[in-house]
Amino acid sequence: MTVWFTVQLDDKPGSLARVATALGERGVNITGIVGVAEDTDGALMLTTSDADATRAAFESLGLAFEEHDATGGLDPHLMSVSDLRAR
Repeated sequence: MTVWFTVQLDDKPGSLARVATALGERGVNITGIVGVAEDTDGALMLTTSDADATRAAFESLGLAFEEHDATGGLDPHLMSVSDLRAR
């Protein structure tokens, strides 16, 4: 089953790179990604090749995240940052 992860990113250079590096160090491939930015707020939704390793990467960064199953009614292409926060 595909798991979509949602994370809030800090509004500073390198935030996305930090996440990608943590995943890459664990051999995790990003298989789908959608980013939303409004003013200084940003959210990232992504799927990966290894959900367990993704959880471990996020936890090692102290990064809060939410999980959504692909059939849970979320369409990342139609969502805003506000929608992501409401979850």
